[in-house]
Amino acid sequence: MKYLFLFLLMYLLPANLAGGTQPDSLARLADRARLFGERIPQEKVYVQMDNTGYFLGDTVWFAAYTRRTDTGRPSKISRVLYAELWNHDGFLVERKLVEMRDGRGHGFFALPDTLYSGYFELRAYTRWQLNWGQTEHPHNKHTEQWFYNKEMAKDYFRDYEKLYSRVFPVYDKPQEAGQYVRDMTLRPLRRYFRKDEKKPGLVLSLFPEGGSLTAGVPCRVAFEAATEEGEAMQGRVSLQIKNEEIRIKNWLGEEVTEVSTEHRGRGSFTFVPEAGRTYEAVFVTEGGETAKARLGDIAREGVALQVTREDSVWHFQIHSSVDKPLGLTLMHEGVTSHFMEIDTKPNFQFSIFNFQLPTGVNQVTVFDEEGRVWADRLFFVMKPEAARPTLAVTGQKEEYGPYEPVDLTLEGAAGGALSLSVRDAVRQDQTFDSGNILTEMLLSSEIKGFVPQPEWYFERDDAEHRRGLDLLMMTQGWRRFRWRDMAVPGAWEITHPAEQSQTVTGSVNKYSTFPEIYVVRTYLEAVNWHWRQGENGSTLMSEIDTPRGESKAPASEGGKTDYRSFSSGENIVGQEMYDGMVQAQKSFGVGNNLGRNRLAENVQQLNGGLKHEVCVHVEMVKPDAPKGQESGIVGEMTTENKGRFKLELPRFYGDCVLFLAARDTALWHSKKRKLWVKKFRNKNWIQMEDDEYERLHEDAEFYVRLNFPYPRWIKPYTYYHTHFATPKLGKADGQLHTDSTRLLHEVTIRARRNGIRRINLSKPVLVKDAYEAGNEAMDAGLLTSLYLSVLAKIDPVPPISYVFFNSLGYGGTSEIAEAVIKNYVGDMNMHRHYDMALFCDSMRVAGAGMKTDAFAAPSVERAYSRLEYLDKIYLYTDYSPRNEGSARYRQDDQPSVEVSLHRLPGNERRVTYRDRRYILHGFAYQEDFYHPDYSRQQPKQPTDYRRTLYWNPDLRLDEQGRAHVTFYNNCRKTQICVEAEGMDGEGRLLYNR
Repeated sequence: MKYLFLFLLMYLLPANLAGGTQPDSLARLADRARLFGERIPQEKVYVQMDNTGYFLGDTVWFAAYTRRTDTGRPSKISRVLYAELWNHDGFLVERKLVEMRDGRGHGFFALPDTLYSGYFELRAYTRWQLNWGQTEHPHNKHTEQWFYNKEMAKDYFRDYEKLYSRVFPVYDKPQEAGQYVRDMTLRPLRRYFRKDEKKPGLVLSLFPEGGSLTAGVPCRVAFEAATEEGEAMQGRVSLQIKNEEIRIKNWLGEEVTEVSTEHRGRGSFTFVPEAGRTYEAVFVTEGGETAKARLGDIAREGVALQVTREDSVWHFQIHSSVDKPLGLTLMHEGVTSHFMEIDTKPNFQFSIFNFQLPTGVNQVTVFDEEGRVWADRLFFVMKPEAARPTLAVTGQKEEYGPYEPVDLTLEGAAGGALSLSVRDAVRQDQTFDSGNILTEMLLSSEIKGFVPQPEWYFERDDAEHRRGLDLLMMTQGWRRFRWRDMAVPGAWEITHPAEQSQTVTGSVNKYSTFPEIYVVRTYLEAVNWHWRQGENGSTLMSEIDTPRGESKAPASEGGKTDYRSFSSGENIVGQEMYDGMVQAQKSFGVGNNLGRNRLAENVQQLNGGLKHEVCVHVEMVKPDAPKGQESGIVGEMTTENKGRFKLELPRFYGDCVLFLAARDTALWHSKKRKLWVKKFRNKNWIQMEDDEYERLHEDAEFYVRLNFPYPRWIKPYTYYHTHFATPKLGKADGQLHTDSTRLLHEVTIRARRNGIRRINLSKPVLVKDAYEAGNEAMDAGLLTSLYLSVLAKIDPVPPISYVFFNSLGYGGTSEIAEAVIKNYVGDMNMHRHYDMALFCDSMRVAGAGMKTDAFAAPSVERAYSRLEYLDKIYLYTDYSPRNEGSARYRQDDQPSVEVSLHRLPGNERRVTYRDRRYILHGFAYQEDFYHPDYSRQQPKQPTDYRRTLYWNPDLRLDEQGRAHVTFYNNCRKTQICVEAEGMDGEGRLLYNR
């Protein structure tokens, strides 16, 4: 409530600060940005893991920290952290809710040996974090027609620029205990994709300092040269105008014709651009390979910003050709530290001492009275104390014998809270993802993308490291705090709550029951069978409008297309419907892509649309609770803002069942009362007709939907994610271990692949409970009530959560298969549809190549069409979301996707419900790391091959700032690595080296 009050206060400020669209002075804009940063802080997340690499069968232990941006203290804004484990290909393995107390929490992920190995990703975020950095994931615009309405399509494709992420290797399970061979067997694919025998191409990226180039004034440009995989390249850059080389200045101010790369393929140069000219930068590697990049447009009116550090002083130089008053702010983590109005003369300069600025990423912004940002720049303030460890570890020996006790003492800030990992130093991996709590909180969290070996920037505060930091800021910086969002009213809004306990948000939509909507939708499906004549006279399918499954071309006679017979010959569109579609064609002009888009938009506009608020009924049931205490919530609430609602759940562990239903509040006091939660079970259901089955639920009124916060899109790996760093020199990092065990730094990658014509149904990429899969598809807006409404001939429309579909084929079992595929795979960012196939307990029943009905009897078909009999849904594909948009998926190498529906064993049945029924996952149960005690007896045979020797996610320093730990070594001679990280109550970062 405290933070809610602050947020409301922010938007109830006097009109001279928060009202209007154009503040009347530079000072007022700056003041609003200041108030925003002080009253609406962000959270940063860091996760420490117990090791740097794992083997299948291991457990990944982790400790999580959240920190406020305004005060730097442990954050209490969110008490719920979402931790996710993603596999090598980009499919979710597991998600856990971690309870955070005073900015700290911990948990674990088990790695069963049924998984495939590879490079896994641990991702963590709070819901409050998702208010910032929102973007739209690239997709085919035609895909938006899949959804119930535009809002659901927008939610589906919402992406985020920056979430905490850590990538680590997971190897095959050792063949023998203790034999840690670094082998990876990747997921088997069902086709052989074309291999590009060429080396990865070069990419040259250019970054004008401040964001743009201005004619007639000195402008500095940073550059980055790397391969397509992200590996930094060394070489030289020159600047040309139509092949005419021009002189430029390097970072030392010397006039040269070429500039060499410096740290990780980066560098910079300065030149004076001329209006109307086109400039091109040419990069040449040491081996003679080249890459070119064109500089952006040259602005006649603009601001050129240059930031430099000389010893202990920062210098800011502004060249302006803008004929209006300008202001300048300096911010650190959203909090404004300085504001000034800039003199209108062309060259404005000012300086500030390094000690006057806070340590970390700072932001300078030049803006005008209308809130337009003319120049923006990140720079990193390094101070000597930032490079000094704040934790000391004593008592460590060079080597420990088998089962020998280890005694360590840690010293730091009094009252500090730590997570401590002690591991076998030889059998750990030297990855590029090697940051700690300091590098993450101060640097990596402010940087777009991945920062390899961020600890390098904190090794020393000298010219080389300062220069490397500055180039990193100019090439990889992003705006965690967007100045315009903070200063201009209406540019930003809160879309996610700050969770003190798990909060579910949702919306209520009116079921679409108008016949004309179905006519439009049906016609839209029909025109997706869009055929065109090929050059050789054969009938070809458009890449954009490839049919789903096996279908026949619409029959044509006399130039008129008959849409009454398609989809394997089934007459699913009667004469009345056909006449309606003809009318729709005349109304919408559906003869081209534009007409189809307009048609789809009309369908989405007709869907939903509450005219007034409704009542939402909620029941929360905890099955494993003591008898009489199973129900945690039973009650009703009224929606707000056109059908939206929010429910803060009581704190719970494990799983609970949540029931949701909605009713028109105008009928709330009606004499005819109805059950809120209505079960359905009928012994003779399988003999019932579709309309009889549906009429049992005809009192349903609304489509209740939960908006889960989980980001669905993942980022591709770069070169530095999947390669090892050069081991640092040290006694434990040599190639030969003390017990003559050779350490192999290389990774052997294997991938068993089947032929294109074989399908491997042994290991799916995803297994989901059928009820959960249906819920998720419906919440995404991919399952609507439209098909049910007409095929069942009932009004109003029943909910989908208790019935999947009514018949195989159109509106049948294939619809749930298609919805599941769309929800979990998406459109692959392709401009054509991909192949889909449906299996029922490994029996293929739909997809390319199917000619006849695969079901032996209607009762079997119905069993796979009813949720009551379905158990699990299995997803198989040779598609990798991390390779979305890859050239390997061209032409006939396009991936395919299969879904297999599995019935409950033994013909069992489940209870289904009229309205929405969810299984919600609460806070994850915790377990303790096992520390064996060898003080009394040691094993006769070596069996203890732990690589993590000690793990404590909640180690507390006493009033003197000390802590003492004792544990035992494994069964080998071992050299250890100690990693301790944490925070004290004031937010001071604690770490060792």
